[in-house]
Amino acid sequence: MGGSIRATPRPAMRNSAYTGVLKRGEKHNGQQNPHMRKRKGSPGVTLIELCFGLGIVAILAGLAVPSMRAALRAGAVRSATLELLAGLQQTRSTSILAALPATLCLSDRAGNCLRGNAPATAWSAFLNDGGTVRTLDRRELPAGIVLRASRNRLDFWPYALAASTSTLTICDTQGIAPPRAIVISQTGRVRLDDAAREACNP
Repeated sequence: MGGSIRATPRPAMRNSAYTGVLKRGEKHNGQQNPHMRKRKGSPGVTLIELCFGLGIVAILAGLAVPSMRAALRAGAVRSATLELLAGLQQTRSTSILAALPATLCLSDRAGNCLRGNAPATAWSAFLNDGGTVRTLDRRELPAGIVLRASRNRLDFWPYALAASTSTLTICDTQGIAPPRAIVISQTGRVRLDDAAREACNP
């Protein structure tokens, strides 16, 4: 019986193999969800930090509101000025091409020409064709913008390439944006210019 061979038990190898598999599985699971592990240790945001952040946002918003408002009003004045400038040039060129007198006047929103020196909220342009009025254009000014002029009616004559001299001032009723002026010469040419704030309050 001395030559009998004993079988070597293998439970230890199985246990070591299982241990390796478990370690690899734990490592793999940890790599799959790194954000879950980080979130467990995150302290979050306290109420004091939240209030502090909201206070900073409120201060920045308060500083931005005046500059934004000024930019909006300046944009409204610029838009009204460019539209009026285009209307004057269109009226003059149409008068020359049609060989008919043309008029641009300060008007109300219905298109009726104003009388006197009252500020206007709109303007109208038309041709005078032998007593028949042919409308060329009519525009309303943006809200809070008014138009003042040294002469509320501008006439263009094609035969002499002449026009009524006048200065049109585009004003912001809130007084935030600086006014702009359009100067019309006797030859009908127009140019932009800066205007004094006093021109908006005659």
